[in-house]
Amino acid sequence: MERKTLYKIAPNEYNKDYQSNVEYAIKLNRWLLKPIGIWPIRSSSKLSNIISFIYSGLCCFIMIFMVVPTCIEIFTGEQSLKSKLEIFGPTNFCAMAIIKYCVFAFRSRKLKVCIDFIIADWREVSNKEERVIMFRNVYIARSLTGVCVTFMFAGGIFYNILLPLLTSNSLSSGNVTIRMLPYRGNYILFDAYVGPFYHMVYLMHCLCAIIMYSVTTVVCSLATKFVMHTCGQCQIVISLLKNLIDGNQNCSRTLDDRLAVVVVRHLRVLRFASHVENILNELCLLEFVGCTINLCLLGYYFITEFENANTLGLITFFLLLVSFTFNIFIFCYVGELLTDHCHQIGEASYMIDWYRLSGRQGRFLIMIIAIANRPINLTAGKMIQWSLMCFTNDRIIF
Repeated sequence: MERKTLYKIAPNEYNKDYQSNVEYAIKLNRWLLKPIGIWPIRSSSKLSNIISFIYSGLCCFIMIFMVVPTCIEIFTGEQSLKSKLEIFGPTNFCAMAIIKYCVFAFRSRKLKVCIDFIIADWREVSNKEERVIMFRNVYIARSLTGVCVTFMFAGGIFYNILLPLLTSNSLSSGNVTIRMLPYRGNYILFDAYVGPFYHMVYLMHCLCAIIMYSVTTVVCSLATKFVMHTCGQCQIVISLLKNLIDGNQNCSRTLDDRLAVVVVRHLRVLRFASHVENILNELCLLEFVGCTINLCLLGYYFITEFENANTLGLITFFLLLVSFTFNIFIFCYVGELLTDHCHQIGEASYMIDWYRLSGRQGRFLIMIIAIANRPINLTAGKMIQWSLMCFTNDRIIF
């Protein structure tokens, strides 16, 4: 998306390779979004768009194929409360993944707007300092995303592959083979534990797990990417404010031009942050509710496996506990960063030599200070503000 500003950044050594910089910045997000058919930037090729549409349909079908039988098992089965609780955890996780997937599908245009903002910002890098700031924030976002993906898929491998297979081997004896599925359900039309049906259902469960873990990590990945990019732009605005009065060696503009650039970039940062909040607040609410329920259930599963002295089960549920806790931490951490950086713009405005500005110029500075005093916050459904205080509050986490 082309930025409309009072100035134009000429091609220079810092933005001439902006396309490769953009690729580095959004590559992990694209890797997570594209295989499940919700990458918002469509290809010019009709075939690629058709394939993406097919991916979306298959992903929805696979998740529904898993969640419907488990719901039938919960509501129509004659199991004990303990057995139903064991089924409810995975069912809740899958249901939340389906809802998040639908939100992504309906919000794809707004998601594309945010990505276009990022592309435009990389295109308009004007000096080394801005480039270093943006790369530093990209590195933080990629690191947090990498840790999130590692924990989520490590726990998933244990839960979906090792736990069912090793449990089946331990329960089997003689000529009797007991088969286990990651997600127990009532398939009505066929017995999922017999013959080729078992292998088909097990494969579908594994595919469903990959999709669910991808959707979950995508939410954290996008929140981290967008918020860290916003923080980087805030840091650039702060740098511009520090050089507002006297300028620097990289800036030959007049004071009025520098002030106009600060105002325009600050308003753009706020507009981008507002877009991010509008996209993420529903997803954050789903993540908050889903993670809260999952953490409670995982705590119960962990205690149960501890009583049964099941080492593999303990490792599996511990990894999943760490994964969901880390997901909550990511949202709280980036939410805290977003609020802090918005406040820092106001603080930087206080610290400049404002008395050297004319009355007309000072009014623009007052506007920046006033806006910075009402920062954009990352919220869960506009009800709960993500912050480190939220993370450390035991009543909110559990």
